Amino acid sequence: MKKILSFALILFWGLQLSSVAAQSGAKHGKNDRRTDVTQLVSNLTDNQKSRLETLTTESRQRVDALRTQQKTVRDSIARYMALDGDQTKHLYPLFDREAKIQSDISREMYATKVRIDALLTPEQRQELQSALHKQRQKHPKKQ
Repeated sequence: MKKILSFALILFWGLQLSSVAAQSGAKHGKNDRRTDVTQLVSNLTDNQKSRLETLTTESRQRVDALRTQQKTVRDSIARYMALDGDQTKHLYPLFDREAKIQSDISREMYATKVRIDALLTPEQRQELQSALHKQRQKHPKKQ
């Protein structure tokens, strides 16, 4: 499960960031770790590329909305944490709300991974998994 979620997160954010970069005309920097499926899978059709773009754009919009909600909740948590006295009745519901939003973000990222997998042939999925595995080995997560 952890492996699937890691794959989904890497794939999702790579697609998100590559789409933003493409739209803004930004160039990848030296330390940029964006993952662009179209760069990792060599034989995508124009239809697949178009559908991937649409899928990632829509997913990014949903995640951005969730992150905006998350920021609002975190700001509220910070305000209550700064107050004196027991703020349990205010904080516990906010903690639950933040956890729910984070869960929704993770679910969206996984759903995006599943949709991407559905667009790819078995060979393309294997090519993508191999490329992502190589990328993770080159750039291990910082602990």
